[in-house]
Amino acid sequence: MRTLLALAMIASSAACQRTPEQQQADLLRNDAQQRGSAIESQAGTQADRLEQQADALNNESKQAGGLTGERLKVRADALAKEAKIVRKQADMQADAIKEATDARIKASESR
Repeated sequence: MRTLLALAMIASSAACQRTPEQQQADLLRNDAQQRGSAIESQAGTQADRLEQQADALNNESKQAGGLTGERLKVRADALAKEAKIVRKQADMQADAIKEATDARIKASESR
């Protein structure tokens, strides 16, 4: 019984070991994930700043009123839209990095 259990454990641990190619693929994927996260983080910081500026302009527009208030509101809306675009662009860049890495890994596996 113990022998059978020991053999099963050895067989399962051998099956879990990764080949050098698999380990390299894991490293590439992790690197791509980290680069994508860094891009998204930096964009998030930039978008947060834009949203804060938009909020400040919205408050000013309410206080100013009239045409000046309308102009400030337009600027605030533009900054809020820009923040959304910054986030969307970062998401797309991060996805592109991950997809390019996956394509590179698949190409190397097919050789």
